[in-house]
Amino acid sequence: MHHAHIIPLVLFLAFITTSTGKAATQHAWRVQQLHKDNNEGVAVGDINGDGKLDITSGEFWYQAPDFKQRPLRKILPFGADYMQNNSEHLYDMDGDGDLDVLSGAFTLKNVDWFENPGEGNYAKGLWSVHQLVDTGTGYNEATFLHDIDGDGTPEFIENSWNPKNAMQIFRLVRAEDGSVSASKHVVSKSGNGHGMGFGDLNGDGRRDIVFQSGWYEQPSSGPFSGTWEYHHDFDLPHASCPILILDLNKDGRNDLIWSDGHSYGLYWQEQLTPQADGTIIWRQHLIDKSFSQGHSLAWDDVDNDGHNELITGKRYYAHSGNDAGAHDDMTIQYYKWVTETGTWTKHIISTAPAGEGPGIGLQIRVHDLDGDGLKDIVVP
Repeated sequence: MHHAHIIPLVLFLAFITTSTGKAATQHAWRVQQLHKDNNEGVAVGDINGDGKLDITSGEFWYQAPDFKQRPLRKILPFGADYMQNNSEHLYDMDGDGDLDVLSGAFTLKNVDWFENPGEGNYAKGLWSVHQLVDTGTGYNEATFLHDIDGDGTPEFIENSWNPKNAMQIFRLVRAEDGSVSASKHVVSKSGNGHGMGFGDLNGDGRRDIVFQSGWYEQPSSGPFSGTWEYHHDFDLPHASCPILILDLNKDGRNDLIWSDGHSYGLYWQEQLTPQADGTIIWRQHLIDKSFSQGHSLAWDDVDNDGHNELITGKRYYAHSGNDAGAHDDMTIQYYKWVTETGTWTKHIISTAPAGEGPGIGLQIRVHDLDGDGLKDIVVP
């Protein structure tokens, strides 16, 4: 029997336990559930300007410090198991000094942003909605706000599961009256695919775009100067959102960390010495194959040791229960990397039977929500 999946919005609040004797301190987690629905996007920021970090997730925002639920918007359903929200971002769209919500959808071509009404107006109802752009494409896996040209203003970029869809970047354009539109630049007229990441792959100092079926090299004349050169160096089936790009083994070349969002497998791709013609060579390493549907990743210091960890887990019923391992236990965990040995150590944060505990949804946010100096985790 099929059951529609209901996803809990959950905080994992970090704290330290101290033991006597030889044991020093241990990292532990307190779980706080805020809501249950089919939403899979989440963002964190100071909504009302009081200096505290609030949460937006789907139709509501949650006001710190007790994370009281407040209305924000209405979201259309998508099938029996989804809502039209595959990612959300907090950014001051209109330049008035407060954070607005920019949201992407699975099948809708229009991209909307929701205007923060400002202090004193939150009790009046839903936030005003504005269309940023009609992208002309649906079949969206995720959306990203990323400063691709390094000018301090992020661009809006869609990731599509349809490989025939264009790879395109939208530059935010703000008029003097505060209205916002988007200017489209086409990276490639077709050639998108599940999963996306941003970073310098070939060491030229420019941000490239990585996706399921390879990567696009940013032109030397700038990201908006023309089409980007495509390199089919690898295939990453159902790659995560995001694909992480970082120099993991400290050899001066950026590597990739990714997970199969619809099956088993968490991996890193080691960038090896390139060939004489500049072709990049990759070697794949398995991190963990004990859980499935690791659809989202984060890279942050969650244990306060001064080094970032890899945070991920299992998305609940990513394809309505039809993916490999869909009925396995839910799990959220982080992995510590040791450069000297090239090994990972796994640390479980949460585990529960499918349908009875939290998963990762489509976004993972890591922030110190309660101001205790420890990073907390928010997952939809």
